[in-house]
Amino acid sequence: MTGGLLSGRAILVTGAARGIGLAGAEALVAHGARVALCDIDEAPCAAEAARLGAVALPMDVGEDASVASGVGAAVAALGPLDGVVNNAAILDEDRAQEVTSDRFATVLSVNLTSILRVSRAALPHLRPGGAIVNTLSTQALYGQPNSAAYASAKGGGASLTRCMAVDFAPHGIRVNAVAPGFVDTRMAITSEGLHEHEDPAFRDFYIARRRIPLARPGTPQDCAGAFVFLLSPLSAYITGQIIAVDGGLTATY
Repeated sequence: MTGGLLSGRAILVTGAARGIGLAGAEALVAHGARVALCDIDEAPCAAEAARLGAVALPMDVGEDASVASGVGAAVAALGPLDGVVNNAAILDEDRAQEVTSDRFATVLSVNLTSILRVSRAALPHLRPGGAIVNTLSTQALYGQPNSAAYASAKGGGASLTRCMAVDFAPHGIRVNAVAPGFVDTRMAITSEGLHEHEDPAFRDFYIARRRIPLARPGTPQDCAGAFVFLLSPLSAYITGQIIAVDGGLTATY
């Protein structure tokens, strides 16, 4: 697309093979961006990139060397970057009294430290006026059972977003975050193989009783517009902020 909000801009997206990352990448391409899809799952990433006319790059956001290699390859393919979306993450369903120290550290490495890894590697290649968007979760804002490691990482991501906004501002780089609520991705499938959004208790509490005021779970596409906005000139004076894309869930607390 020519003449879009992101026309000609080079943007790197992690965790882009499926779900929210893929929906965001689709929207960026639709608005004229040149996009590098990065994911540890190389085959689906390559297939989606080919469909979108984008670049596919392998990247394990939990490893410094893989991140450095992936960012370098993205710059080689696209030139200087205008944006980064830190979307890659893993789920954990352990309670605080059960999660092991090793598992806690792994979740923080992939879900939190990866934001710093990728952003730090990309910063020398980001043009002034560029933007970074971090995918968090409404769990960054409130507690939830069986989410000690995941919510801690996302909560840390909220603080890191604000700190990066301050530290990167002299470089002309804005940093914001999107916090999805209950969104229909593979993370909605529980460890028992059940779809969280189809559970009768979920349907009663969140839908029938409108704990989610819009009375439905979100889709990855519902999140995509927030990424486009935060990476575009429309948000040129916005930094250090978190947009909850949650159907109003956090408005009810």
